[in-house]
Amino acid sequence: MSIGKYLLDALQKRGVNEIFGVPGDYILRFDKMIEQHSIRYINATRENTAGYMADAYARLHGLGVACITYGVGINITNALSQAFVESSPLVVISGSAASSDYSHEIKLHHLINQSKTLSGDKTQLDIFKYITAGQVVLDNPATATEQIDRILDLCLKVKKPVYIEIPRDMVDAALIAPKKIFYPTQEKSDAHALEEAMHEFEVILKTCHKPVIWVGHEIQRFQMQAALLAFAEKYRIPIVSSLLGKTTISEYHPLFVGVYQGEMSRPEVVEFVNNCDCLFMMGLMLTDVETGIFTAKLDQDLKVIASSDGIEIGHHHYKKVIFSDFIQRLAKSNFNVRFHHEYPASIDRDVPHFKPKSQTKTTTKFVFECIQHHLKRDHIIVADIGDSLFASADLILEQDSFLACASFGSLGFATPGSIGAQICRPQHRIIAIVGDGAFQMTSMELSTAVRYGLDPILIILNNHGYATERPIIDGAYNDIHDWNYAEIPKVINGGIGIKVGTEDELDNALKKALSQRGTFYLIEVELDKMDFSPAMLRFSSALKKSKE
Repeated sequence: MSIGKYLLDALQKRGVNEIFGVPGDYILRFDKMIEQHSIRYINATRENTAGYMADAYARLHGLGVACITYGVGINITNALSQAFVESSPLVVISGSAASSDYSHEIKLHHLINQSKTLSGDKTQLDIFKYITAGQVVLDNPATATEQIDRILDLCLKVKKPVYIEIPRDMVDAALIAPKKIFYPTQEKSDAHALEEAMHEFEVILKTCHKPVIWVGHEIQRFQMQAALLAFAEKYRIPIVSSLLGKTTISEYHPLFVGVYQGEMSRPEVVEFVNNCDCLFMMGLMLTDVETGIFTAKLDQDLKVIASSDGIEIGHHHYKKVIFSDFIQRLAKSNFNVRFHHEYPASIDRDVPHFKPKSQTKTTTKFVFECIQHHLKRDHIIVADIGDSLFASADLILEQDSFLACASFGSLGFATPGSIGAQICRPQHRIIAIVGDGAFQMTSMELSTAVRYGLDPILIILNNHGYATERPIIDGAYNDIHDWNYAEIPKVINGGIGIKVGTEDELDNALKKALSQRGTFYLIEVELDKMDFSPAMLRFSSALKKSKE
């Protein structure tokens, strides 16, 4: 068996059915091998958007793969950085020059040539070292199988991206049987430390009166939703989520209160969390955005922090307790306590009386009321940065039905992300919400949607610029050139474009889009450039206060 074939089989064994990529001469032989394999190759228009597609796929499926050529393919670094920061298990495979190519004194095309030696160029490896959990170069047929298995298992274990480089003369190289077979080891908690942690947790649980679980994205990444929910239901503890962890738990669940981001949250969520006396922070990444620009209340006397970085209970840090073991033990625990305090469940939220008006200009607030009105349980929202993201926080959604670059904050994720999401979940309807600025960055991936017969619905919030920045410090640099967005389907020879300016036009356009399958819909919503959702105004207010 060849190195390339073993790599593809190893990916398929771990559940990969699609690879997203852009061809190039250093990776062409491997691309051909994919074409001959049962794994499907999805062509993107550029490497960074291939990375976004694979990232979205990974968040829903558990593992995603992007394939690039050497040198020029490093524009995937933005998507790769996003996956690293937000714990998405993404594998990046890159071709590289053959070892014999380096014997020439002349420089090679596509290479940066800053770390070139007789054995290869290490520049790309050095770059990716900072944004991946592990890196390998498959340049030895005797060690390739162990390298492949180790790096893929690392990706699945830590839920972070990894980098695999394969020289073009190694793709067809026959494997040499390894001297020893690689067997992955299962990391386990120290039994005594785990028991001590559980005892201390029980003391805290029986001491508090109003506990709240604040759930983050790692619960979803490590597939611990069922265990976390079993724990919450057993003791009747209400749940809030971080923005990055949105839809880790179904927001229709009676214990779910809402998304908590400090003062950026809905007022009733802020009041509820601020009045709790115990906070269980599960799988969170505490950043400025996740904490509402540092406005989240984190000074409770009783507090537990559990994540892949470790377990902290009170003043004790349990370094030998594995995150997943801890959550599983909570699910199986029997602490003989149950809470009965009142809380504002998300599903009890008053649904606005939805009646679109024919002569009333659309607002961002109405856009999201309209989306909420038409949402079904099998819809998946992919939100870009800005009001697309912050207003989406207030939508009520099913479990695993929200994707966003909520921490790294890179514009342009939603359009390619919607394609990766639909490739992964073809029976679901994908709704991408994207501002005009973000859309202009990655819009041509709609060509990929046409090529593969995909039908996401894109709602473009056309507020004529980078609206997130306007409430902070406005200037001409926040303006962008207006496109005729609704005409874009004509350019790429597929899809349907609709421009709307009033409430009833938006309502009718969304009804039409949702009633049809087989082609994408692009709905351009004309908005005033100084129109913001309530969530966006809360964000801007918190950001301004932090600068004072």
